[in-house]
Amino acid sequence: IPHVAYKLIHAQIIIDGKEQETWISVSENFRMRNEEKMAYDLYYDLQKEGNESPLEFAIRNGWGLYMYQMFCIDYLIANRDRHGSNLEVLRNDEDDSVRMAPLFDQGVSLLFSTYGDEKLLENADVMKDFPVNNYIGAKSLEYNLSLIPDGYDLKINKLRKTDKKYIFYGLEKVLSEKHIDKIWEMIWNRWCYFEQVRNKEK
Repeated sequence: IPHVAYKLIHAQIIIDGKEQETWISVSENFRMRNEEKMAYDLYYDLQKEGNESPLEFAIRNGWGLYMYQMFCIDYLIANRDRHGSNLEVLRNDEDDSVRMAPLFDQGVSLLFSTYGDEKLLENADVMKDFPVNNYIGAKSLEYNLSLIPDGYDLKINKLRKTDKKYIFYGLEKVLSEKHIDKIWEMIWNRWCYFEQVRNKEK
């Protein structure tokens, strides 16, 4: 699934004159030469035809696979903040091309609100359909799965239990073992549910 690769940096920063230790993320510029970015909601408002929805607009522009993959990944990681500016269109006026930017800014996901709070973490319901700020689809991550057409090939690899080591590689200093286990529990259980829903459609 096209996405921005973030790198974590352990840093000493100063906020309001106070020094503190934290982790910050950086990424490479995902725009190509001569490309300008525009928030998806703005581009949709400028280019939509009639009463088509943001999803219908994406499908007409050939971005259906992108959106359906996004529904899948946002459900798995419980991403609660995919508003209209958390999706971008990249325009190149020189060759008159337009493409979707890789997925970025998944900060409000992966049980983010439980970080550093063992009690919250322990009681977190990993299958909860969290309230979300979605611009495309519905305000329900689970419902958005139903918007993926029956039998549609999402072109994604099957998740396996052995993938846990790869996914969390290098994060042992950032997250506690309990937090890693809980996040994995969420991703794995949601993947099993996702597969169950998709298999029912066949």
